[in-house]
Amino acid sequence: MVSKGRWAYSFSEGKKAEQKFLDLMVARGNTCVKTSRKEDMQKHIDFYVNDIGVDVKGNRKLKTIWLELKNVRGDKGWLQGEAEIIVFDIVELQSFCFFNRKDLYLFVKNIKEVAKDKNDYMKLYTRKDRLDVIVKVTYEDIKHLQLQTIRYDTEASNVSQV
Repeated sequence: MVSKGRWAYSFSEGKKAEQKFLDLMVARGNTCVKTSRKEDMQKHIDFYVNDIGVDVKGNRKLKTIWLELKNVRGDKGWLQGEAEIIVFDIVELQSFCFFNRKDLYLFVKNIKEVAKDKNDYMKLYTRKDRLDVIVKVTYEDIKHLQLQTIRYDTEASNVSQV
């Protein structure tokens, strides 16, 4: 079971990434609407950006990106949700990296090998006392699927266009 401190940290980092994403989308002239808690939980959609469902994943690292096939309750994870686009906040790149959700799902859906521990890549992993099924990948593993990148650092000249 995850500690309350770890959960609080993860929740806080996720909210910061969502706010940063919202601010960036609005600053770039996009219509960006936050979904309800119910829609977030059931459909795995955080925002509608120009009417496209987007799920934002905060605080990801180049060497550790978890892709969720099943959630902690054993239900369909966000890879099988209704968002069209998954956006990872990749810390080292100071960027939001955009992926088609279906492309990420197809990338891992046929993985059958079970991980021995959380350090294994490209294997199915379930955390202790949970029903989730997740796959650990690196940014390099999925980079070829990326649709676009938007930098959010302080230099406006480094921001790509949507």
